[in-house]
Order: sequence, then structure tokens, then C-alpha cells
Amino acid sequence: MSQYPKSYSEYLAKYNDYRRIIYQQTPQVVNIPGVSLTPINSKAVLEHRKWAGDRQPPNGGWDWGMWVEKYRQSYGKRLELAIWHNNQTLCGLALGKASGANIHVRLEVLEGSPDKANPLKGSVAYIALTALELYGAACGSEEARVIDPVDGAIRVYEKYGYKLMPSTKKHPRYLAKKLNL
Repeated sequence: MSQYPKSYSEYLAKYNDYRRIIYQQTPQVVNIPGVSLTPINSKAVLEHRKWAGDRQPPNGGWDWGMWVEKYRQSYGKRLELAIWHNNQTLCGLALGKASGANIHVRLEVLEGSPDKANPLKGSVAYIALTALELYGAACGSEEARVIDPVDGAIRVYEKYGYKLMPSTKKHPRYLAKKLNL
């Protein structure tokens, strides 16, 4: 029996199942009370719009509604995360995807709530990276990557075992971590 889906709907269902599993497993793995993950739904987009501040990309302030719509239309193997505390406080949002042959998974956009009262402040990147690595394991990926990180976050990613790779003519800089399959 082939490991490859027979139809496009089976392909989409396979990665939907992976995402569903990641939403369930990540809170158990990070073991931080109150953490839950969901897809980036309309509630998450509305909650994000309430975040105070005038941040501009790449330092936050992303148009998550536009990003999510683009990813859902273009990437069946996407990973989308709304990171919640007690299912009511939105603490972070993240988008990524698996490469064409699932060799690596990529975290492409991450934003944490700037609210000083964010109950998961200081843990959003850890939660997102854990979900990314679990997703990579589910996809059979060899490596997890954080694409074009902002300067201020590089040390945080390095703390979790990621190594900065320089940009090339074809690719922006990224951080990489080998996954133990």
C-alpha cells in the first residue's frame, strides 16, 4: 500500500489530521498551564486586531486575515497556530509550512501579543517552535527552520537549539535545527 494520498482531498485530509494532532500534543509537550492551540480562525483574527500598538512588519502588526487566506489557498501543508491561554486570551499567532518533499518545515511568520499582561509572554516562541518541530516529525522532515528572523529574536531561537544560516542570492537568512526522527 502506498504512503501517498490517492487524491487531492486525501492529501488535504492528511495534513489537516497532522495539524489537529499538533493542536492536541503541543500543550502536553510544553507543559505550561492553560496553553491551547487552534487554527487561526475569525475569533483569533478579531482578537489580534485588539492588540494595542503601532507595530509594523517585520516587528509585528501583520495582517493575519490576509496571511491566513493566502496560506489556506496556496499551501495544503501549512501549519497555522493561534496560541491561547485558558481558551480566551490570544497570546500569539504563527504560520509556516512543510517544503515540497517535506525535507524541512518552516516557521515564516510569528507574532506575540505585545500586552504586558500576556500570560504567555516569554513562552510564545517556545510554544510555536515546539509545534513546528512536532509538525516536522509528523511530516517526516529532517529539519525545522525559522525564516528571516528579526534581529531581536535570534538569541531566543538559538536558546532552543537553532543555528543561524546566512542569506544567499536565492534565499534569506534562516535559523535551522536538525530534527531527531
